[in-house]
Amino acid sequence: MIRKLLVSSIAIATAIAAQTGSAQVGQGAIEEIEVISTTRRAESLGDINASIAVLSEEELRQIGHTHYQEAVNRLPGVNVSRNNGQESLTAIRSPVLTGPGACGSFLLAEQGIPLRAAGFCNVNEMFDAHTENAARIEVIRGPGSAFYGSNAIHGMINVVLPEPEQRADFSLETGPRGYNRANAVVGFDHGNFKQLFLLSGSNEEGWRDDSGLDQQKISWLYKYTTPGGFELDGGFTRTNLNQETAGYVVGTDAYKDSDLRDTNPNPEAYRDNASFRIWTRISKKLDNDWEIVFTPYFREANLDFIQHFLPGNPTEDSEHRTLGFQFASYKELGENASLALGLDVESTDGKLLQFQENPTQGSLFLRTTIPQGAHYDFEVEALQIAPFLHYQRYFDNGWDISLGL
Repeated sequence: MIRKLLVSSIAIATAIAAQTGSAQVGQGAIEEIEVISTTRRAESLGDINASIAVLSEEELRQIGHTHYQEAVNRLPGVNVSRNNGQESLTAIRSPVLTGPGACGSFLLAEQGIPLRAAGFCNVNEMFDAHTENAARIEVIRGPGSAFYGSNAIHGMINVVLPEPEQRADFSLETGPRGYNRANAVVGFDHGNFKQLFLLSGSNEEGWRDDSGLDQQKISWLYKYTTPGGFELDGGFTRTNLNQETAGYVVGTDAYKDSDLRDTNPNPEAYRDNASFRIWTRISKKLDNDWEIVFTPYFREANLDFIQHFLPGNPTEDSEHRTLGFQFASYKELGENASLALGLDVESTDGKLLQFQENPTQGSLFLRTTIPQGAHYDFEVEALQIAPFLHYQRYFDNGWDISLGL
């Protein structure tokens, strides 16, 4: 009897709260959500012919994620698996993919600029993005638009940083297992020139032996309009990660052993990663109704880690540097149609060394096929040239069509 009364009371209270909430929503204005991931310029979410989901700045602040997986997994169709430290494996309307094919199937970007060059990705590269101070995170589910091409087969995650403005926010956090984090957002408004600094730093000991990490990120953003009418906005992001990586605990039902699951079979494993990106977005509306956007950028990424998941535990040390630009032009073709065409170009120099210091242990097959010494040692130059065309048309009956090449 008491249980029935309790359930009835909860149901009545929930119904009253829902009606009150509906009335409040009806009385207030509906928030218009803008995204930039589909065409690289602000568009209303309701006008986009794509399956896209957005995490706002308020939501990200409430979540206060220590790993971006805690945030994006709230979106439908997204399943990011958190590995040790800041590592991750991504799924967007797809299986949870691993290996080189995984990072080649998802485009991970900040401000619409890919975090890594095509062909130089890493499954964990989202730790290069400054998600801790993002204004929003946009996720396109399914193939990306013609603006991004084959580098977004299963989807795209784009981290959008805040607009420069006058503001000052500071926070300090502490928690169990030696967790500490400091965050700062400081902005200045100088009239025609605005700038914003984003800083975050964290360290933790980890819940397993020898699994701590230190991570620092800094971004600087600016916005300026020239006397000639050109709008400039850009900045840079610098990240650094020093992580002790915990290996796999093996054995039948090992995860059930409270003493064993906290151990680290690979105390020597580590992951050191540093990245830097700088960009400037130059835009202007021309007299012939065309809007042009030109974004030159420079990217650098360095990753050094022990592959504790392979026999012999080889060390991989890789780096690459990219100089490139994104160019797009837009024209409204009447009230219900628009055309965009552009060109992306980037030149990348990269190198990789995979070296195994000790002999491989295990079966004869492993000892024969995985030798001691150098596995890979190469330098490569890559040039990517990608023109694109995008046409959008809206019809009065509610249908719309997007054509991309």
